[in-house]
Formats: sequence, structure tokens, C-alpha cells
Amino acid sequence: MHDQPVERNIHVVALGGGGGTTHVLHAVAPFAASRTAVIAVTDTGRSTGLARQIGGMPAPGDLRATIAAFASDQVMAETLNHRFDGAGIPALEGMAFGNLLIAALTRVTGDFAAAVEHTARLAAASVRVLPVSVANATLCAELADSTRVEGEFAVRAVSKPSIARLFLREPAAAYPPALAAIRNADLVALGPGSLWTSVLACVQFAGVTDALADCRGTVAYVCNSTTQPGQTDGYRCIDHVRRIVETLGPGVLDAVLINGSDPDPAMLQQYAEEGLHLLRPDDDEIAAIRAMGVLPLVRELTTRVGPRRVLWNKQDTIRYETGALGAALHEVVMMKGKTNG
Repeated sequence: MHDQPVERNIHVVALGGGGGTTHVLHAVAPFAASRTAVIAVTDTGRSTGLARQIGGMPAPGDLRATIAAFASDQVMAETLNHRFDGAGIPALEGMAFGNLLIAALTRVTGDFAAAVEHTARLAAASVRVLPVSVANATLCAELADSTRVEGEFAVRAVSKPSIARLFLREPAAAYPPALAAIRNADLVALGPGSLWTSVLACVQFAGVTDALADCRGTVAYVCNSTTQPGQTDGYRCIDHVRRIVETLGPGVLDAVLINGSDPDPAMLQQYAEEGLHLLRPDDDEIAAIRAMGVLPLVRELTTRVGPRRVLWNKQDTIRYETGALGAALHEVVMMKGKTNG
């Protein structure tokens, strides 16, 4: 889209889980002067959950993965992501070394944020990686049948009633440097990633909504390519946007990026068999999103569907092509002022 270098005074913040924020920050590299990841810390997955118990700390997994993704030291990147085979110790099977490192640093320093910073320095990470909070918080949800579940793993579990709302078991504040980064950004990108357990989980910490409302730049949501079993079954694009607008309040979300590509039907069938259904908005959805005060930008973000990835305790989904995503995000960041007044 851009044949020549563009202005390099743009500051981009990606808010959410490790995979989505990593993708966004790689995509904006050609035009962003500085890049900051503000990462969810409520995961209770197998490796992360055990590390949380060891360190008495927030979830390190997505922070570790993000640091590794931007490590200038490739050996450190591989070391952070190295998973033990157990070697006769079942509790260690699948444990990522970086999670243990952050746990140890947290115990040594008594400061989770410092532990993350030390890890990023060891890896010579090229982006700033911040936890959304330093509180050892538990994510909870109220389901459509009014039952309540505790812990991120239970919140995202499949074959349960739909999620009605999120909350933290004990209210907790966001990390002040993360809030400052959000306020001072030219672009804050929410997602892509798990709507409830990554994007909306970050917003549960006190101060995040206000910081997004005070953001000097543009706040955009990168809508997922498909639904996600256990979280967004039966959702359309507008349902994703509506949940975010309801959480943030009116006038905070400026734009939403929506995939308009047509992936291979055979590949789509494979995903559908796993409960992942393509999100493609119709004209009525687009009009309804616009009526909510959010600018819908439908762009071809998946130029091709690559080979399936084997992910640790997660499902693969249709990925956005980095160049296409970057071009769309540059289009968003160049919008002057707030689109919805």
C-alpha cells in the first residue's frame, strides 16, 4: 500500500493476548516509531497456571511469548519458549522455561513488573512489553443461565452457557505505566484474539476504560476472523463490536477492522468442523456498526490460509497476513481526530 517510508513519529499500543498483540506490533513496524504491548495477565492455562502458583504472581505466559517474539537474541527467544518434557516430573511437562524465569525473578525482586522488564532486557526485546496489571487477579464470568465460573480456563471452557459478563473476583487496578502508554498512543489496537479472555479481560482492571477514553489517538478493534468455541459461539461481527462498546462506553471505540477476504472453502470446512465459523458481515451489520458510532473498515486481511499450527492448549484459527494488516492499521492511524466525535 505504501511505496515509500512514512512518518515515523507514530506510537502504537497493542492491547490483548500475546498472539494478537505480537501480530499487530509486527504489522505496524514499518511506520511505528515506538511499539508497546499491554498484555493480559489472567490466564490460568497449564504451564502458566503452575508458574502463577510458584511465583504467587499474575499470568506470565503471554508476556513471555511476546518478549520472545521480539527478542533480538534468538537463543534467548528459543530458551524462553522452551518447554520441558517432564523428565519423570509430570508437573513440569510442557512448562515453558520463560514462565519459570519470570516466577523466579518475581520472587527475587518482589516485583512482577520488574521481573517482566528484566526478562525483556535479557532477550533484548525490540518492543516495550507491559502487563496490564501487576495484581494476581482471578477472572470470573457470569453465564447466560446466571451461574458463575472462576478462573480463565473455566471462563473459556466449551459446551457451557454463553458468557453474559466478566468480572474480577477481587477488584484490581491496572499498571500505571500501561495506562500512560494507552493515553499517549496514536493508535491503540484491541485484538485480534480471544474476545472475552484476552481483550475484555484487560478492560476489567480499573483505569483501562478511562485511559482508552482519554487516548490522544485512535482506538480500533481488530475483529477476529472466526468465532471461537466457548467464547463467541454464534456471534457475528456486530456482536463482537457491541460487547466492546458496551464495556468501554459510547464514543471510545473509533473503528473496527473486519476481514473481507474469501478463504478457501475446503479450509473453511475444516475450521467449521472444529466450531470455528468465518465472520463475514453483511450490509445490515455494517450499517448497524456505523450507527453505533464506530467506523467499520472491511479489508482483505487474509490473502491466503496457511498450514494449520499446533498450539499449546489453544486452537488455531485463520491468520491475518502481516502486510495487509499493517496497511489497514496505517489507514486507521492516519484518520484525523476521533471519527465519532
